[in-house]
Amino acid sequence: MSILKLTAENRNGRTVISQSEFTSPLKIASPFYRDDYTEVMMMAASAGILEGDEYDIEITVRENASLKFTAQSYSKIFKADKTGAKQRVRITVENGGSLIYMPCPVIPFADSVFDSRTEVRLYGDSRFVMTDILACGRTAMKERFAFKSYRSRTAVYDDDKLCFLDNQKLVPSETELSGIGFFENRSHTGMMYLYGKEPNITENDRLEAAVTNACKGVCIRAAGDSADEIWRYFGTLI
Repeated sequence: MSILKLTAENRNGRTVISQSEFTSPLKIASPFYRDDYTEVMMMAASAGILEGDEYDIEITVRENASLKFTAQSYSKIFKADKTGAKQRVRITVENGGSLIYMPCPVIPFADSVFDSRTEVRLYGDSRFVMTDILACGRTAMKERFAFKSYRSRTAVYDDDKLCFLDNQKLVPSETELSGIGFFENRSHTGMMYLYGKEPNITENDRLEAAVTNACKGVCIRAAGDSADEIWRYFGTLI
């Protein structure tokens, strides 16, 4: 199991990484200190996520701290012969804290198996933004829905009460994923969730997008033919 744990806290008006722990192949780059937040980039010293890999990521944002968490490159899920790979993410944002969680898009290679679970716990007057962008495969190599299984579950709790749940299980051998209700004949889809912040909704002629009010917060879904295009569009909504 590969571990990455970090804690961000406010010290004299500046967000600092007060605690960090990681094991190979995961690590974090030196923080980037902006005017009103601190940015941390996750890095991986490997070609991608391999058979048998298990990532355990934990992020804690203390009171009045402001953090942006990104990744160095796309998450490439390699072929699985047996059980595939897993990822577990646990996020806590305390009262007055703010977190933008924007990992890079995921590319499931042919015959890959991936299971990702994200649990987010928000308290008091906190703010939170996350994105989850998925490709249908390596489109440049003519791979479309050639993976075996892709599972992604995100649960968000407001003061320990469930307020948003996104649960998708994609198995190309069981369902026509290119059709209505899934990729809509596009090659990439994305989900964005915002809590404690109203999005600045704009239109994009190259994407199909929809907005839904959750029990708490707002969910935005987009479909397009470029992960970068969805990434940039989500960035304009923050």
